[in-house]
Amino acid sequence: MVALQNKYVSFPNGMFDFNASQDGRFGWFLLTWHPETDNVLEEIQTQIKLDIRNSALGQTSKLEIEGWLKSFFSEYHWKLHAIFRKTNLREKGISLLLAVLFEHELYVVEFGRMLCGECSGSGIQPIGRSWTNFHVKSLEEMAMLGLSEEDIAVKPRRYFLPEKHRLIALPSVFTDKLAAKEVDTNTIDTVLQSIFTDTNGCYFILEGKVKLVIQKRPRLRRYQISAIFIIVITVLTILYMQFGNRWLETTSRKLKILLSSKSTLTVENIPQYLNTQSEKLKRQLEKIEQIANLPAKNIKLEKNWQTNLDFLITTSPTFDLNNIYISSENKLMAFNKNTKRLVWKTSLDANIREISVIRGNVIVFLDNQNLLCLKNGSTVLWKRPFTDKLPSKQMLIPFEISNEEDPRINGSILVVPAERGLYIYDVNSGNMISTIAFEKKLQYLSAYDAYSNCLYAVVADGIQCIELNVLN
Repeated sequence: MVALQNKYVSFPNGMFDFNASQDGRFGWFLLTWHPETDNVLEEIQTQIKLDIRNSALGQTSKLEIEGWLKSFFSEYHWKLHAIFRKTNLREKGISLLLAVLFEHELYVVEFGRMLCGECSGSGIQPIGRSWTNFHVKSLEEMAMLGLSEEDIAVKPRRYFLPEKHRLIALPSVFTDKLAAKEVDTNTIDTVLQSIFTDTNGCYFILEGKVKLVIQKRPRLRRYQISAIFIIVITVLTILYMQFGNRWLETTSRKLKILLSSKSTLTVENIPQYLNTQSEKLKRQLEKIEQIANLPAKNIKLEKNWQTNLDFLITTSPTFDLNNIYISSENKLMAFNKNTKRLVWKTSLDANIREISVIRGNVIVFLDNQNLLCLKNGSTVLWKRPFTDKLPSKQMLIPFEISNEEDPRINGSILVVPAERGLYIYDVNSGNMISTIAFEKKLQYLSAYDAYSNCLYAVVADGIQCIELNVLN
């Protein structure tokens, strides 16, 4: 493997960044440098670092890396060209080196003044571009990234770094100083420290280590896999029987509610509807419905939340998947179930007697013997007179919650509203299962919300959400 042995960076002239996998078999090392000292360079180099980190470099294979480097930097050159043109820098380009590691193999691209060399016992040997007389080259010949107004040639180079050898990357303005000294693997750190002290330079050193040997784990035999599979299935079955609370049946019921709550099918949305109504989904729902129901051991009414209102509620609340609908005289309001915030509010030309929700639309019965169908609270889809006499307002009467509405329940239960509370009875045995008391008088009670597993009770001048908690 190859490890990062040392690095040095002076801001804002230079920037170094790297990323490596946990096993050390893959990584990349980025070094940039500019001769000028300007705060705008820090922003440009930070942008370069973020673009490299957010690129697809980490998902690129060894076979694809050379093509990826060519494509990425050919396009990235123009992005930097546009950025540098907006600055006041004298050199409107940057020196950059990116080394991508695959075990002991490095794929390197160099731009501008950035050079690299290999350090062994015999000294430093330049890799790729020659260090000799590099300072006499023009900016165009050095191919600074972002400088040229034409496409640039990207030439990735492949190097193999042997064990105990080191690779150093640094700007060309410091290579002459390094070449003038006697440097080997043991003294390179000391020499670099003397060169780069109080300078606006940068460098990094990679060192070849002993190759990683990953021991292969013994494979499981077929009978072992079968035994583990049977044990897992058995444990899951026991957990589902004891603590699963019939989540499969409950999910099936909620899926049905979701599907039935969709608006009327039109020609435009037939393709989307057919996708959701695939044969596979139907088969899964049929299988879920066939699972045997387990008896509920404990059912308890619990207060989930309550909200006080500054007006009098005059009808029983109703609901759909997202909202609770309540009325006060001639005003109709929708509140979000989760946030309890007002979604919309509308005033009608007569007092409201009853409200109901059908396929996302609100049906309103008015005292002036009219029926309204509202969409989103403001759009009247239709309005029809109702000549026959409307029945009296719904009273607080007992009602049933069956296994079809809530698969967690065995058989069915009876919900009995009282003046200041609710009672639940087992329909088969007549035993009282649970009760909950209210501090004030119960005015109205909604039907059972099978999707949220709760009831909405109007108590005095507020709404309370009463959850049906079923423990198996």
